[in-house]
Parts: sequence; structure tokens; C-alpha cells
Amino acid sequence: MTVPAVEILWPSSLPSDPAEEGQELLREAGVETRCMLLPTRRGAAEVVMVLVMTAVLDPFLRTLFQKVAEDAHKGLKAFTDRLFASSGHEAPAPEGVVFETPAGGRVTFTPGLPPGAYQQAVGLDVRDQRWTWDSRAAMWVPN
Repeated sequence: MTVPAVEILWPSSLPSDPAEEGQELLREAGVETRCMLLPTRRGAAEVVMVLVMTAVLDPFLRTLFQKVAEDAHKGLKAFTDRLFASSGHEAPAPEGVVFETPAGGRVTFTPGLPPGAYQQAVGLDVRDQRWTWDSRAAMWVPN
């Protein structure tokens, strides 16, 4: 068995349909993907972790999401939108989707980000920093 290129860690308290759809989207793009349900933790935010098994996020995102859509940023948005979707309009959805690299770099996507956030994310040099979107400055900033 090969090591997955991506692991999606999904909160078990949320409906699993979006996780399965996201996993299928990546598999259709030829990316080995595994989805795992995480036990519910009291007081913890309901975020989805997307573990990327490569040290550098930028080339991974470009390669992966160019397979999913014409432009990498559109594929990234389509993927995160699937994870944010809930199976029913009253069902809860994740509060965030966090991409993490083995070096500890993190990019946190939240619902409703503008298209420019996805365009910038594809070219972001993540390294070992944690990045969030600053809506006032309209750019990713390290925390």
C-alpha cells in the first residue's frame, strides 16, 4: 500500500458527505487520499485538517488543483467549498479547513473567502509558519 499524498481528518460530529466528496475529487485527480474521522473534542473548533505529505505546499497545490480545474486557485476553491458544504441546510459545517505540511506550515481557510485569497494561497510560501487571511489588508499574514 502506498502512503497517501493527502489525509483529510474530518470531525466525527459533522456529516461525512462533504469529506467523502472531497476525497473523491482528489482521487479523480489522481491523488492518493485517505479520509479519517476524528473523535469529537469538547470545546474544540470544528475544523477539517488536510495533511499534505510534501514539505512544500506551493508545488503540491499547483500540481493537484491544476488537475481539478483549469486554474489551480479555482480547483483549490472548489475543493474547500466541498468540504465547507453540509449535507443538509441545517447540518453543521466545519468552521475552517486547515492545510498543513510536514514542516508545520499551516494555511487556514474559512468560509466566504474572496477569490483573491485562493489566488494568493496557491503561490504562498508556507514553510513552517501559520497563515490566516486578513480581510482588511486583503492578504495572507503569518501568525
